[in-house]
Amino acid sequence: MLGLVIWSFAIGILLNRVGQEARITVEAIQCLNDAIKIIVNWILWYLPIGVMFLITEHVLGITDWRAVLKLTKLVGVVFAGLAIQAFVLFPVIYFILTRRNPFLIFKHISRALTTAFIIASSAATLPVTLQCCEENVKVDKKLCRLMLPIVTSINRTGMAFYEVVAVVFIAQLNDITLEVGQIIAIGLSSAIVTFGSAGIPVTGAVTTILILTAVGLPAEDAAILVGVEWILDHFITVVNVLANVFGVAITNHVWHDDLISLDKIPSLDEAHPTKDIELDLSFLESDEEFIPPVSASPTRSNSPRRGYHRNIVTPTS
Repeated sequence: MLGLVIWSFAIGILLNRVGQEARITVEAIQCLNDAIKIIVNWILWYLPIGVMFLITEHVLGITDWRAVLKLTKLVGVVFAGLAIQAFVLFPVIYFILTRRNPFLIFKHISRALTTAFIIASSAATLPVTLQCCEENVKVDKKLCRLMLPIVTSINRTGMAFYEVVAVVFIAQLNDITLEVGQIIAIGLSSAIVTFGSAGIPVTGAVTTILILTAVGLPAEDAAILVGVEWILDHFITVVNVLANVFGVAITNHVWHDDLISLDKIPSLDEAHPTKDIELDLSFLESDEEFIPPVSASPTRSNSPRRGYHRNIVTPTS
């Protein structure tokens, strides 16, 4: 996924350098993007049905109900961590760097947060997030359209926190005592695996298996988390979108003057205006006509104006 992000960024720069000739290519890519969105919407509609059968299978297969109590504690820990990120960590950073009320951001992007909570996909919420940032938060339009698509794919603060808690939970479920090196490896693996992961619902199970394999823990126990992950994913997506908006708002505040100066750079037509030049043709309306000099020798003419001959029109009977 990270490779796709980098190459998409590079191809976008190249198409921009080509100019108007690349318009057909850009329109073809946009049509392909719209078609892929339709497929993703189909998957999202059938996703609850599949998750229901997965949860039913795990509930019927439970023999130790103490695991249900442990899952409840896991959900409480994840909710507490997400709340600290959303209402303490991000607002404090925003207030320190901008000296503005951070809770106004919640009001301005409430529609984007609601959409993220309903569909649990930061990628599908991106159009609403762009609109809220441009119209309500008043972030520069160029900055929004550059940063938000990138951070939507690479910024997963909520998901990274959930992965660390989930891996530690599975280790405790199997009575495995983690060493300091394993805890550091879990943190680094969570940050790397979630960096560039797809912004679609219920991807935590796949990334959890990768992290468990990387640190040498039993990966088959990741199936236990599928049931609660479908619920937690809605709140994780809200935190991810909120972190993206806070980051873009801070960047816009820090580089606000530079962005304004870039907008004020005159274009080629403004720098070199091509106004219509008005020629003075009033001499054509005069009775005087120009008579070129006959000889090149300097002679003094007695006429009041050198080189001109006045036509005197006499009235005719």
